[in-house]
Amino acid sequence: MRETPKTKIICTIGPASQAPEILEQMIAAGMTVARLNFAHGSFDDHAATIAAIRSAARAVGRRVAILADLPGPKLRIGSLAEQPVELQRGQRFTLSVGEFTGDATRASTTFERLPQVVRPGNTIFLNDGLIQLLVDEVRSNDVHCTVAVGGPLLSQKGINLPDVDLGISAFTARDRECLEFALSQGVDAVSQSFVQNAEDVTAVREAARAWGGEPMIFAKIERSRALGEIGRILEACDGIMVARGDLGVEIPIERIAVAQKELIRKANQRAKPAITATQMLLSMVANRRPTRAEVTDVANAILDGTDCVMLSEESAMGAYPVDAVRMLARIASETEPQVQPRFHPELRQELGKDADDQTLVAASVAHIAELIEPAGILVPTKTGSTPRKIAAYRLPVWVTAVSRFEKTCQELQFCYGVHAIHQTERPADWQTFARSCFADAGAGARVLMTEGTAMGTGGTNRLEIIDL
Repeated sequence: MRETPKTKIICTIGPASQAPEILEQMIAAGMTVARLNFAHGSFDDHAATIAAIRSAARAVGRRVAILADLPGPKLRIGSLAEQPVELQRGQRFTLSVGEFTGDATRASTTFERLPQVVRPGNTIFLNDGLIQLLVDEVRSNDVHCTVAVGGPLLSQKGINLPDVDLGISAFTARDRECLEFALSQGVDAVSQSFVQNAEDVTAVREAARAWGGEPMIFAKIERSRALGEIGRILEACDGIMVARGDLGVEIPIERIAVAQKELIRKANQRAKPAITATQMLLSMVANRRPTRAEVTDVANAILDGTDCVMLSEESAMGAYPVDAVRMLARIASETEPQVQPRFHPELRQELGKDADDQTLVAASVAHIAELIEPAGILVPTKTGSTPRKIAAYRLPVWVTAVSRFEKTCQELQFCYGVHAIHQTERPADWQTFARSCFADAGAGARVLMTEGTAMGTGGTNRLEIIDL
């Protein structure tokens, strides 16, 4: 039985969703990927959560992938003596390197390089961009500012520095510890925070390989500088996360919708999964039903071409984690019939004399599917590359990927419209296998099948129409 909807649902697991019965209900409701935020909790906590997720998946009988979110560099203010501190427009406020308790005029920062990277005229954003400081002067370890936009400030709130070269790696010493632990637990994918360029992704991949791991790597696009490097980042990573929270601070907020569409489009062109994240159903942290605007936001992300939609606070600490998953599934199921097949000009440009077999056959499958309207598409695969390329066309039918590699099946949990079947032995007769997979299609239906010379050997050179 194929999972519905085609859009994959990622849920952040936290205090509200760690109980076995809640995990089982979320999986039954449509959760396909569980996200662990390594910015919070101990390794022992995460190990227990991973075990609970796997146990719940077995109990429900559904495949669930696990995504470990690496914390990245921490740019935050320190502790305040009293909070909240109300910053007023026009007042002076200083950020200083060092350990002390702040007040209404001064706060410490965890980012030791702050005085080295900012200059007079730069803007510093605090508290998810709600507070804006204009840098007046840098003196020793002190950055003296004027409050341009005021508001309440709490301890440990984040700092954003749009268009500023921070001079640090996105892959920190703490990230290395988290990555090594995640690999020891057999997670399927990691998401890397604060990515600025392809080299940031490469550093994670090289570290993982040094420890004998090969997880999918999702680059979180949350810095304005990453937008200018997105082509190279997409070549280096296995997928992207449109992290709209920090990205909406790093760029003018009115640009975030267009940036989301452009990022998803570029990921689709390269057949790499795109995750849309942050505040998708934020009101469901406290309410059983979302706002109309949130429903529209989720639907538009699916129409944009996102592979996954993600819950953060809603599932980690909200009052209605199961209801939030159900709502995403309902919105996706209603929206997906309106998703139109995609034939990007960039994909057509790839179809020249140098195009590889997978690209050519994926294009052929897409065009034939439009003509014959098959019951489904059957793809034996080793790495999952061919199913992803076919799925990038956003055809109205499911792509059923069959692989003898459990790793491949888990990774395809991030891909829109792909249902993965783990098959240790190659079927003796693909027609019989197709009939069993598409038994509900009825007599007279047809299935498109494509595979290489032998299952798992690479080189796609077979395209067949199977009559059921």
